[in-house]
Amino acid sequence: MAKAVLLSRTARIRLPKQDLWSFLADTDRLNRNIDLSPVHFAPMLDRRRKGHYSAETRSYGRRVRYEEFPFEWIEGRFYQVLRRFSGGPLAEVSTGVRLRPAADETEVEVFARIVPRTWFGAIVARTLLARTGIRKTVALARALELHIRDPQTHAVPALPPPEQLDAGRLELRTAQLFRSYDAPNLIGRLESHLRTASDLEVTGMRPFELADRWGVDRMQLLYVFLHAADCGLLDLSWSVLCPVCRTVREDAGRIRQLASRVHCDTCDIAFDTDLARSVEIRFDVNPAVRRAERARYCIGGPANSPSAVAQLRLDPGEQRSERLDVDPGWLRLRCYQVGTPVHCEVGPAGGTLRVECGPGELRVHGSPDTDGAIRLEVANRLPGEALVVVERERWKDAAATGALVTSLDGFQDLFPDQGVAPGDEIGIANLAVLFTDLSGSTALYERIGDVRAFAFVQSHFRYLRDAVVRENGGVVKQMGDAVMATFADAREAWSAAASMQSGWDGFRRGHLGADDSVALKVGLHQGPAVMIDNDGRTDYFGATVNLAARVQGCAAGGDIVLSRAVHDDPEVASLLAESDYRCDVFTTALKGIGEEQTLWRLRRP
Repeated sequence: MAKAVLLSRTARIRLPKQDLWSFLADTDRLNRNIDLSPVHFAPMLDRRRKGHYSAETRSYGRRVRYEEFPFEWIEGRFYQVLRRFSGGPLAEVSTGVRLRPAADETEVEVFARIVPRTWFGAIVARTLLARTGIRKTVALARALELHIRDPQTHAVPALPPPEQLDAGRLELRTAQLFRSYDAPNLIGRLESHLRTASDLEVTGMRPFELADRWGVDRMQLLYVFLHAADCGLLDLSWSVLCPVCRTVREDAGRIRQLASRVHCDTCDIAFDTDLARSVEIRFDVNPAVRRAERARYCIGGPANSPSAVAQLRLDPGEQRSERLDVDPGWLRLRCYQVGTPVHCEVGPAGGTLRVECGPGELRVHGSPDTDGAIRLEVANRLPGEALVVVERERWKDAAATGALVTSLDGFQDLFPDQGVAPGDEIGIANLAVLFTDLSGSTALYERIGDVRAFAFVQSHFRYLRDAVVRENGGVVKQMGDAVMATFADAREAWSAAASMQSGWDGFRRGHLGADDSVALKVGLHQGPAVMIDNDGRTDYFGATVNLAARVQGCAAGGDIVLSRAVHDDPEVASLLAESDYRCDVFTTALKGIGEEQTLWRLRRP
């Protein structure tokens, strides 16, 4: 075997380090930009090679097979990957990018270490690979610099435009979308994206991720995507992600097609499908509008795991020391070869975080309460390779989860076939449930007559629905004078409840004048729930729903009653601390609930 060939090219780019990292860390796009061929990946089933893939591609008409080792990276600093070939002129290739801040510039180094199998491989390494990989990557970084400094003159480094676009269908269905949903700027932006973006950018679209990139409201763009799917511009699908490695393990066009239990070959674990923890909605351009190739050019780069701030691969006995830059919050540390992850909170002081991978246990020492720069020291005490990941607990920040989407008001009307199948059920790890009722409504019918009282009750349903929709929730059902609504989190449920009560007096006076005998009662709880089909409509059941109904039953009128799960929610607690609500705590027994419950009654002064 010939001597290793070392290649490197450095350039100074007048851009912040984070801008360059966001661009260069998207290795799937980068490899497409530098004209590499699509790759077929399959996870290796050998337990000693977790995170490794068998890969096959074509290069200059010849089939190439190799083992792709897990990427290694420190966010904002470097990434690298090793590929070991089963035949041909090259034995192995290790490539990567390193970023170093330099005053108002960033130094970009693109490097490679190539072990040729033959003398011809050495020639290939020094000519073809240096030109196609290293030089083109540096050129892309320079092109990005020019674009950001002068976007009118220099275009962003782009992928090839679509080859199979039906412009007539695109215009027709976009016009239909304009008629069905009032968001002309966002619809125009989406139409332009579908017309000009690359295949990679119009398949597997995540609306929140795209909204952040465009600088627009996340929920507004999600609604545009949903209505675009209803108009046939887009196709929606549900992706089930492994709760450990956060890679997609299953896709389905309908919720009812999702398996209740899924296996991750990479992590070698089975897990339950859960709309809040493991399912998110994604969108593809409809093939009748545009045929887009769903090819993959890279599978393990940093952009594929945006929550991971570090991933390191250590040989047996190896020790590594790296610096991390992280914001305050919770981190999760895990090792593919060891079972349970370890959680630690990033706080206000600096320090060292020592991680030891031992048989059956991941040990964390030192001070995890750190902020800013953290010195991460990792040691592998296992007999084999260790793959260690440090990640923010932020997957849901960029994911339109199944729990969120299915709780949106109007979702069932747009997609009546997107519920669970009759007799089936699907779990939701956390759902915020709001119940309302009216006090004094029976007497109201006697005082003002059935017609006026019925009209008031119907108007009150619309009033409540508006408050629910503003906070991204959905009304599940109406029962007599009562409403049940659901939300993806307690903060939005509380905000909806507060909006209902703060505007109630004005709403009531507008319909009943001086009659103040009808009051609104609201109760909130959150926890795990189960989604079911109820005569063709989505419904929810379980202890959380039962308790939420009982909590509302403790309301007297003009108040909001919270369970402990809602009251102690950090985001709700923060909102309550800033509000002027009077809070009274009480303990009571609830019908059908075993233990006495501590509840909080909130009223405006």
